[in-house]
Order: sequence, then structure tokens, then C-alpha cells
Amino acid sequence: MRTAYTAPAHLTPRDLVPVRAVAGDGAFDYVLVLGSFHFINRIADLLGVDPEALPDALRRFEVVRRLGVRVAARLLARMDLANRAYAPSYESALGSAAPLVERALGRPVGDALASFRSRPKMIEVLALALAERDERSTLDRATLARVQRTVEDALPRSLEDSTGFHARPKDPVEAFAFVGTRYPARTTPAMVDALRRAGYDDLGVLDLAIAIADANNWARMYRLLDLAPELLYIRPSAQQRA
Repeated sequence: MRTAYTAPAHLTPRDLVPVRAVAGDGAFDYVLVLGSFHFINRIADLLGVDPEALPDALRRFEVVRRLGVRVAARLLARMDLANRAYAPSYESALGSAAPLVERALGRPVGDALASFRSRPKMIEVLALALAERDERSTLDRATLARVQRTVEDALPRSLEDSTGFHARPKDPVEAFAFVGTRYPARTTPAMVDALRRAGYDDLGVLDLAIAIADANNWARMYRLLDLAPELLYIRPSAQQRA
């Protein structure tokens, strides 16, 4: 699905129609794999991990790389990637995920995840992402919201956006998110040094990379599956909106 790379800002459920024609509801699995690649590749690029050698690469900054490998392993270990029938029903998966989903939506779940009725494992994936953000990240919600907003604004709308050269934000966090969205392989040690000067330690840099990778994953998934963006994006507070 070339558009997911060249112009993800323009993705819509229509882009999934050819996949549905071949795979039916299995198209959800393709979206999950596509999003996972965008997540893992960004973690590797932003933290200087060689994706061909994960987790044995010895590059850029040792402590952050080791933490990144552990987090990637932890996330993958919690996902059921086996190609077999998913036991829990839609109702069961929805019931387990409801507290996290409702907190993200700011309202009852209702039919917000009805499109997952035939693939309830997608609800578990969403719940895992929400738990990772809300319960494990060291970043405050204002920073997470800023990262997510920067990713949405930087999301490529054309091939030139994802391959050209563009002025990046002066703020080190927003610059990290901008480059991590447009062309993560161009991340430099100088950008990480700027984050350190701004007060982010190794764990803080790691959590910024995870937030950027997660926002890029979700930006593609919610567009393709016609889901509410606020399921994973943090809504600004009234004070922030003012």
C-alpha cells in the first residue's frame, strides 16, 4: 500500500477496498502488519538501531538502544501474533477494553469499535496501545499531545513531503517528531543531544521515540479503518485549547 508511505495524510477506507476484495475481513490483519512496520522501523531509526540486526546492533547511544530493544521485545511479547483463531468474542474483548477506550474517547464506547466485530483481536491491540501510553510512559500528557499533534501536522501529503528537505521545528521535541514522521532515517545524534539539553534522559528519549512511532502507526490505522482519531490521540485540555 504505497500511499501509506508517500501520502498517509490522504489515506481513507477506500484504499483498503482492493485488499478487502482479496482478503475479506483479513484486511484488518494487513492494516495491523502495516502499522506495526511503521512503528518498529521508527523505533529503530530514531534510536539508531540497525533493523537488520535487532537486537544485536552496536550503534549510536548504548543505553537508549538497549532500552529500545527491551521495549520492542516487551510490546511484541504481549501481542498474539500466531496465525490461529482468536478465542475471545467481540463482546468479551470489548468488555475488557471498555475502561481504557472510554477514558480515551471521553464517552461510552457505543458502536465506536463496531467495525472490529469480525476481528475482536484488533480491540486487544488498541487496548495494549492505550495501556502502554497511559500506564507506562514517563511523558506527561501535554508532551504526548504535542508529539501527536506534530506527527499529524507533519504527516506526508505527497512523495515530496516524505523525501525532500524541509525546515523543521526549532523545538527539539517537535523536531524529533517531525523528522521521525517525514524521514526517520535522517535522525541525527545532534537531535538527540538537543533533547538531552532540554532535560530528557535515556528513558525520556526512549519514550519520545515510542510516542512518535505509535502516533505514526495510529495515523495510518484510524484513517484506513475509519475510526475516531481521539481513540488514541490525547485531546487538549480546555487550558491548552485556549
